[in-house]
Amino acid sequence: MTRTRYWLLSLFFLWPLLAGADDLALRPDHPDEYVVVRGDTLWDISGRFLEKPWYWPKLWGVNPQISNPHLIYPGDRLRLVMTADGPRLIRDGGGGPDRLSPQVRSSAIDTAIPPIPFKHVQAFLEEAVVLRSNQPSDFAYVAAAADEHLTVGAGDRVYARQTSAETGQMLDIYRIGDPYFDPETGEALGYAALFIGQGKVQRSGDPATLAVIKARREVLAGDVLIPTDDRPMQASYLPHAPSSEVRGHIISVVDGVSQIGQYSVVALSRGRRDGLELGHVLQVRQIQQPIDDPVARQRVQPPSEPAGAVIVFRLFERVSYALVMRASRPMHVLDEVTPP
Repeated sequence: MTRTRYWLLSLFFLWPLLAGADDLALRPDHPDEYVVVRGDTLWDISGRFLEKPWYWPKLWGVNPQISNPHLIYPGDRLRLVMTADGPRLIRDGGGGPDRLSPQVRSSAIDTAIPPIPFKHVQAFLEEAVVLRSNQPSDFAYVAAAADEHLTVGAGDRVYARQTSAETGQMLDIYRIGDPYFDPETGEALGYAALFIGQGKVQRSGDPATLAVIKARREVLAGDVLIPTDDRPMQASYLPHAPSSEVRGHIISVVDGVSQIGQYSVVALSRGRRDGLELGHVLQVRQIQQPIDDPVARQRVQPPSEPAGAVIVFRLFERVSYALVMRASRPMHVLDEVTPP
């Protein structure tokens, strides 16, 4: 699946943040003004001013100087001012073409500063899928190689079953991976899917004939088929805290490393059904090892310790993917995530 264009569509307030003065606590070393440079993110800029970068929407506030106050571009000059409602950032005059004259900015929307560094999550935005079942028979699937090939890669053909795809339609090829479980309830939350490649239907029917257009790995019988979604990925979200209590756990980390640091991608045991939204920021709390109390002769569980912050960038019904934006100490699978 290939999507080369990302639209920052309407970086709007997803809900009114009721942040108090403590939420908008300024960093002691905050600048009075800042000129946006290429490569910045909203999180980076907010972190220069605030102790809690996820309160960026409140810091930015309503800015009447431009038609879309939630898009920021390289070269914009941001100035910190104090208002009756607390600190606010405004654009200083003369920082960009739309403030030198009444002309409308003609820059493409994808030149705007993104909320987070997309290079770390691009593959997940394009290819991440959580499957509801680990049985190939619950999906369209690859039944066998065509043309007596022993191995199947790009340029080869396969036979597909249980697909209603028409001739010419594109299908993504996935391999069913490890299960995701809720560590508290044991509920199966879904199954990770490994992106294998992409095929095009040459002949519809059952079986259908599929030409493998792209293959990152060998295509095997039992790989499942999902219609390709070529719509541009909508990354229309801003960092913000959940409005309700959400508690979950890190249940997986990409590449299977034991320790998690900044810009690691992790899977969380909570998703859309639990009230999570794109852009939600969660605090990671490190689960401590139990200690032995020699006086009471008991095993005691110490309280968890703040370890960092993650932002949700990909949502599924019962699982979500998040990017680690800040790491104050090592994090691990099964550490807690809670509202910051």
